Amino acid sequence: MTTGAAAEPPAVGWAILGTANIARAAFVPALRRAGGGSVVAIGTRDPERGRQFAAREAPGARVGTYAEALADEAVRAVYVPLPNHLHREWAIRALEAGRAVLCEKPLGTTVDEVEAIIAAAGRTKGLLWEAFVFSFHPQTDRLRALVAEGAIGDPREILAGFHFRVRSPENIRWSAACRGGALNDVGCYPIHLARLLFDAEPETAWAVRRHDGHEVEAELQGMVRFPGGRRLLFTCGLERAYDAEARVLGTEGAVRLSNPYHPDAADVVELQRGSVLTRERVGGDQPSFTPAIRHVHAVLAGEAAPAHGAAQDALGTARAMEMVRSAAARGD
Repeated sequence: MTTGAAAEPPAVGWAILGTANIARAAFVPALRRAGGGSVVAIGTRDPERGRQFAAREAPGARVGTYAEALADEAVRAVYVPLPNHLHREWAIRALEAGRAVLCEKPLGTTVDEVEAIIAAAGRTKGLLWEAFVFSFHPQTDRLRALVAEGAIGDPREILAGFHFRVRSPENIRWSAACRGGALNDVGCYPIHLARLLFDAEPETAWAVRRHDGHEVEAELQGMVRFPGGRRLLFTCGLERAYDAEARVLGTEGAVRLSNPYHPDAADVVELQRGSVLTRERVGGDQPSFTPAIRHVHAVLAGEAAPAHGAAQDALGTARAMEMVRSAAARGD
């Protein structure tokens, strides 16, 4: 009897539901870099747009309806970058089709929606992740290690923001029907970061918002209190230049991340302790989605246990967002 090298696990066939910009600009390049998988199906409401997307981003991928993409026998995993109000339906349908699901944030726009999606994952024994992909990034690992080893003493406060400018008034982010708005689109990031870093759930929240003539909030500022007197102070919005900085302030120092959510090769982690400032780049030479996609592939290959799954992470973020949303509504 002879033995050879272990067989390579089969490549993971992905379906993408929709042709969102984030799929083109972030997910597809990250999948190419990750290796071990490819886009084999595109689900779309507009066949011509789907064919154009496939020709540019995934030559050879089959184009059909959302349901046809889920039914494609070559599909093992599904990326759902649809408008927010469609996440519940299509994440659940993907799980019921037996596919692993990476769903864009927010997983659901209410606590009830998130509970329903997580229940579907439990019912189908399916794999489900919410696309806060920074949870898997080496930069986040480094941040958590600095905090755990006491580099800044006791972490007391996170100052964070996420802003970018949405120029078109027709953009779905301005649509109440599509569940747009600053909190759902970008405010969820610092909230999720704070929960991850503090390893705790919020106790109370305060927030104010500004609509500026839109159906949904254009900007929101808030404070979220965590146990032990820790807090998140954050801002988010859709009307100014891109900015996604965060600082973690402790009793002995501070850590600054130039982009904690989607770092690239230029982004840095800065540690300030007294008069000493150190700066490093951590894993920024890869697309931000790549570590998360590699993790999905490893889980499907039986090489890793699922981490940062939605069943463990998503409901706490949804409840925190509801706390902030309710506080903002009281202030209107």
